Amino acid sequence: MKALIVGKDQIADTYYPTIAELDEEQTFKECGDKILETNNIFISTLTMDFPSGTSLKRRKEIDEQWKEKLPQLSHIKRLNLRHKVDQDYFDVICKMKNLEVLNIWSSTVTDIGSIKKLTKLKALYLSNFSRLEDVSPLIELKSLESLSILASFKVANYELIGKMKWLKSLELGGDTFAPKNLILHSLEPFTNLNELIELDMSCASIRDKNYKPILELKKLKRLDAHWRMKNQERELLQSEHPSLQSGFFVAYDFVKNEFKNGIEWWIEK
Repeated sequence: MKALIVGKDQIADTYYPTIAELDEEQTFKECGDKILETNNIFISTLTMDFPSGTSLKRRKEIDEQWKEKLPQLSHIKRLNLRHKVDQDYFDVICKMKNLEVLNIWSSTVTDIGSIKKLTKLKALYLSNFSRLEDVSPLIELKSLESLSILASFKVANYELIGKMKWLKSLELGGDTFAPKNLILHSLEPFTNLNELIELDMSCASIRDKNYKPILELKKLKRLDAHWRMKNQERELLQSEHPSLQSGFFVAYDFVKNEFKNGIEWWIEK
C-alpha cells in the first residue's frame, strides 16, 4: 500500500508562530533528569501509554511528581500534554512562566482563569475540554498568535474570541472522529480579527448560514471549511476576497465532489 504525504497546496499559508531556538521534541512518561536537556517536551501519561500491569497507584504517583516538578521547569518553551488534565494539574501548568506553546489533549477543568499567567504564550491548542463553559480568560493572552479549540461543546461564549484582534491563526471545531460539528451561531463576532491569516472551521457549522463576514477578514489567506452553500455564493466569496488563496474551501470543487485541477492535496509516495 502506498503511503500518503502532504501535498504542497495542503500546507500553503498554514501559520505557526516562530519559537526561537526550539529543540526537537522529546517524549516522557516519568519525570527524570533528561527533561533538563530539552525545552520541547511531550508528556504522554494516559493509561494506554503505560506498560500493561502498571497500577493506578503508580500512575497517580507519577502525576504527583509531574505536578511538583513542572513549575520548576522554567526552561521549557513548548509543552504537549497527552493526559486527562484536572483543575489542579492545569493550574500547575500555568505556573510555567516561559511557555510559548501549550497543547492539551483532554481536560475536565471548569476554570481556565490561571492561563492569564502565561504571558509569553504564542500558541495554544485545547482539545476535549468536556466541562469548560467560559473562554473569556483567553482575551488576556496578548502575545497569542495561534489558537485552536476542538471538541469542547459546552463553551457558551466562543464569540468572545472575536475580541482577540491580534490572532493570526484560529481553529474552532467539534470532533472529527465522532463525527460531530461545533455549532456557531454566526461569523459576525469574528469580523474584527484583522490580523487573521488562517481560519480552520473544518468541523464547524454556522447556524445563520451567513458567510459574507469572511470578506471582512482582509488578510485571510487560508480557509478550511466544508460549509454547504450555493455554488454561486461560494464563487462570489472566493472572487471578492482580496487575499484568500488556499485551504479546503478554495481547493475543493463542491459541485464535482473532487479537488480542482492542479491541486495537490495528498500525494502518493
